[in-house]
Amino acid sequence: MNLVRQMFKNTRLTILLVAGLLVLLTVGGLLWRAQHKSEDFGTMIQKMAVATLNEDPEFQLYYGAEEVNGLRWDPTKLSDYSDAYYQQINDDTEEFLKKLNAYDAAKLSSEDKLTYDIFKWQISTAQQLNKYSDLNTGGYHSLINFSPFFANNYPIRNQADAENYIVALNGFSDKVAHFIDRIQDKQEKGFIPTSEFLKEILMGYDNLKNTKPEKTVLYTSYVEKLSEIKLKPSKEQELKKALLQTLSDHVLPSYGKLADLIQNDLLKQASVGQGVWSQPGGGEYYSALLRLTTGTDLSPQEIHEIAKRKAEEIVKELRSPVPEKAQETTVVNQRVAGDELLQTVNRSLSEIKPKLSDWFEEALIPNNPVDARLYPAPVSNVGAFYIPPSINGDRNGRFFFPPGRLFFEEEAKMFAMHEGVPGHHFHFSIEYNQPAIPLARKITNLPGFSEGWAIYAQTLGVEMGLLDQKTVQNHLLYFYLETVIDTGINGLKWTREQAYEYLVSMDRTEFSALIDSAIAFPGQTISYAIGYDQFQSLREKAESELKDRFDIKTFHSVLLRNGKMPFPILEQQVNQYIKSAK
Repeated sequence: MNLVRQMFKNTRLTILLVAGLLVLLTVGGLLWRAQHKSEDFGTMIQKMAVATLNEDPEFQLYYGAEEVNGLRWDPTKLSDYSDAYYQQINDDTEEFLKKLNAYDAAKLSSEDKLTYDIFKWQISTAQQLNKYSDLNTGGYHSLINFSPFFANNYPIRNQADAENYIVALNGFSDKVAHFIDRIQDKQEKGFIPTSEFLKEILMGYDNLKNTKPEKTVLYTSYVEKLSEIKLKPSKEQELKKALLQTLSDHVLPSYGKLADLIQNDLLKQASVGQGVWSQPGGGEYYSALLRLTTGTDLSPQEIHEIAKRKAEEIVKELRSPVPEKAQETTVVNQRVAGDELLQTVNRSLSEIKPKLSDWFEEALIPNNPVDARLYPAPVSNVGAFYIPPSINGDRNGRFFFPPGRLFFEEEAKMFAMHEGVPGHHFHFSIEYNQPAIPLARKITNLPGFSEGWAIYAQTLGVEMGLLDQKTVQNHLLYFYLETVIDTGINGLKWTREQAYEYLVSMDRTEFSALIDSAIAFPGQTISYAIGYDQFQSLREKAESELKDRFDIKTFHSVLLRNGKMPFPILEQQVNQYIKSAK
C-alpha cells in the first residue's frame, strides 16, 4: 500500500495548488477590475488570468506561460505569504462574482458559456472556503514541497538566470517569516492544527533542516542545469559557492525555525484524535473543502455512503474464489528500485503507446514527452509526484521516484499510467495543446477531475490487458476505505474507535495510518475515490443509454477535449453527447 500513500502526498500538492489558485483568482481581480470597462467576456477573462499569474511568481514558474502578453515575471521574487496578500481575498471574491453575474450568460458563445460556468463554480467555492481560511493548513505543505517544484521549474538558460535563482532564494527567510507571523496570529485566535498533522509536518521540516546544503534538490538540480549553459569554470564555481551560502543562511535555517515553533509551542496546544468538525466553523469548512476536492456538490454524508457501498463491493469481489484459469496466469510481482524501476516505467509507457488509438481519437492523442526520473536528492517525506509540462512547451512533463525505495513491479507499471499515459500527463497535455481553451482555464486545477481521471486511467490499463486487475482493485479499495474514514471522522463525528471498528469489519490492518491520515489531512484522498466514481458513472450512463451506438473514443474526447471542469458541468457535456449520438 506504500504506493497509494505516496499518491496521497501528491494529492496534497494538487489541493495546495488549487487552493492557492482560487485565492489568486480573487486577488487578481483587483488588478483587472479597475481596467475593465467594456471588454468582451474573452478579453476580461484573459486579463484576469494574466493578473492572477502576475500576483504569484512561483505559480508563473509552475505553469510556464511567460509568452502571454502582459505577464511580468520577476525572476528575483518568491511568492508572498504576508497578511497583506490574504486580507483582500473575501472582498475580491465577492467583487469577482458580481462581475460574473453582470454578464448575460445567455448571450455568450457556447465556449464562453462553458468558461463562465466553470469559473462561476470555482469562484463560488473559493468564497465558501475563504470564510474559514483560519482552518486552512496548506501553507505548511507548500513549504515542504517548495524545493522540488522551484528547482524543477526555474529555467536556467544563461548567467543572468543562474544569478537570479540565488537572489530569489535569498528571499526564502522572509517568506517563512511571513508564514510564521500568520501561524501565530491564528494561534492567538485559537486555531491550531491537530497533533496528527503537526507531527507529520514536523518530520518533513526536520528532514529538510538536517539535509546538507550540497545534498538538497535546490543545489543538485541547479548544478545539473548550470553545467548545460557552459559558463567559465571560475564563474560556475563562484555561483555554486554563493548558492551553498544562501542555502546555509536562508533556506535550511528557516525550516529549523518552523520545526522549533511546532515542537516547542504548537504541539503543546494541539488537539489529538478529533476531526475538523470540532473546530469553530469546521463542519461548514469541511463541506466547502469537499466541494473543492471532489468537483461535485455532494455532501459529506452522500460521499460517505458512496464510498462505503463501493468498498463493500470490492471486498466482496476480492473475497470471491479465484478461478483456476486466473490462478494459472497470476503475475509474478517482483520488487524494483532505482534504474530497474525507471526501466519498468519506461517499458510500460512504450507498451501503452500503440494501444492508445484503440481508446482515443487520433486527433486527441498528444505527443508531449514525459520524463520519469529518480529524485536528484532527498526531498523530505514527499513521495513520488508529477509536475506538468509548461504551457509554453519549454519544459517536459516529469514524474519523480525516490531513489532507494522498492516498488512492486505491477505498482510501478500502474504509476506509469497514473502519472504518465493515459493519466495526468496525458490529460494535461491535451488541455495545454487546445488553443480554444483560454489561459484562465489552463491555470486552474480540480483534484476530483485530475486524480479521478488518473485512477480511471488505471482501470483502462486493466481493460487494455496491461495491468493486473487485483492490483488496481486493491488500490481502489484503499481509496474508498480512506474516504469512508475521512468523511466519518471529519463529517459524521466518528471517534477513533468507530473508525477502528469499521476497518476491522473490512479485514483491514492499516488502522493507525489510515485514521491518523484522515485526522491530519481532511479531504486529501477523497478526490481519488469520488473523482474516479464520477468518471465511471458517466461512462456507465452513456453505455446504458447508447448501447451499440456508444463509442469509447468519442466518449473519451468528450471527457478530455475541453480540459478540467467540475463534474456537474462535465455531466452536461456527456448529456449533449448522448443526445447527439441517439
